[in-house]
Amino acid sequence: MNKISKIAILLLSPLYIFAHSLVLYVDDNKDGTITIAGEFNTGESAAGALILLEALHSGEILFQKRLTDDDLIVDIPKIPYKIVLDGGGADHQEEKIGVPPPNGFDKVEEKVAKQEPKKEQKPSRSLIKLSSSTAVNVSIILAFVLLFATIFISIRNTNKILKKLENNK
Repeated sequence: MNKISKIAILLLSPLYIFAHSLVLYVDDNKDGTITIAGEFNTGESAAGALILLEALHSGEILFQKRLTDDDLIVDIPKIPYKIVLDGGGADHQEEKIGVPPPNGFDKVEEKVAKQEPKKEQKPSRSLIKLSSSTAVNVSIILAFVLLFATIFISIRNTNKILKKLENNK
């Protein structure tokens, strides 16, 4: 296999082979509890990821615990909630609306909370993504590789022409 083929295979191989995302599993046990489990879509355990039960109307944290290798069994809250599996990274968060208890959710009054103006946060350089699409990322990288290859070939050909002109004098 020649060099060009090897380079082409290297450049065209998928860049997402090391990518992974969280998967959140929620099962109703039909006894007033739910079983929560999480893993990465690659099959790896999500042990250490944070499980939050958050009230939908107020954002209050109702339950918080880190996952172990086993499933987590939790009592179902009486108010509407969502389940958040937080793996700690920008793209490592999964949410699902909570399962209602056997007798349904209690009615909750909407509290008008004072909205404090949020400070604008500068995005971290480590969290900034080039694009959300893998195809766009691959295209941009390929464009830069081709640009540098063009510059390299141009320099090489210019040097060859200059040497021929010097030899002809």
